[in-house]
Amino acid sequence: MIAIRDDIYRDHPSTAPTRYETLSAAQSLAALERALHTLLALFEYPSAGAWLDAALDAIREATGIDVRMPTPGTGNTAWDAIERALDQYAAPAAGEASASAADAQQAALIRVLLPPFKAGIAEWRRLAARRSELAALLDAIPEPVLMYDDSGVLVHANPRAVELFGTSESAGAGAQLRTEAQRLAWSLAATARRSATAARPSAPASAPALREVRAGGRVFRLRGTLATGWTLGGEAGVLVTAASELVNPLTDLELRSRFGLSAREIEVARLVASGLSNQEIAERLGVSYFTARNHVERLLAKLGVGNRSRVGAVLRNETGAAA
Repeated sequence: MIAIRDDIYRDHPSTAPTRYETLSAAQSLAALERALHTLLALFEYPSAGAWLDAALDAIREATGIDVRMPTPGTGNTAWDAIERALDQYAAPAAGEASASAADAQQAALIRVLLPPFKAGIAEWRRLAARRSELAALLDAIPEPVLMYDDSGVLVHANPRAVELFGTSESAGAGAQLRTEAQRLAWSLAATARRSATAARPSAPASAPALREVRAGGRVFRLRGTLATGWTLGGEAGVLVTAASELVNPLTDLELRSRFGLSAREIEVARLVASGLSNQEIAERLGVSYFTARNHVERLLAKLGVGNRSRVGAVLRNETGAAA
């Protein structure tokens, strides 16, 4: 499931804040500006964890307080624990008569940084909810669907896709399908990124990308489309769906009745479909190269295909093979 996990903060120790020497006025102002920029620049970070690391580093620099990752309490999320910790850092110095000027300054800086920090947390939570809703919707679809982020990284596979594509450890046809789906996602994501970073960006192409895979006695048709608006900055993710049909190879009798092939031409057709060259076919049949070439030319004409690479598709009875 796609969501911001509570363990995204990893195993940082939970300790009381450490206060450092107060910066000069000029240094404090510059550090505050950098912190505000970091807190407000969510779209520049690829994940909640990356933004949180940068945000806490910026808060430490601006306030001189070593803000650590707190341990969530029972029934609370890590997000809640972070917010409460910063609230606590802001409160004591303001309410203590004996608080030093440095303590008061640090508390004031924390109070300035708290609103944009909480706004960033709210935005990451909103994104997590949107992704969770989308994942739930995809899980209800009976067709296999894979969802990739704007970098082409797989972030969700619905149950039907897991059944068809398997896991990253699975081999066989599932591994082949995963590879082709990944290539499709990378290609679409790269196209979207190039459009977004161009000097005169244009809207990403909305036409789907198609890829055909033959595996396990079936023909799988992968369809990749851009899915805009579900990432934090509205970048385009990629959805890949799959449809398949069973391949029923033509028998010798069907090849004779449908295309008028002779027994020798059927033999030649199967050799061509196996990837043999004209010279190899000649050696296999015990005829001259020119005789083998003539057989192949007549075969292509009868099958109605423009080149020998399509012969195998005709023999496998794939839809549109003779087009």
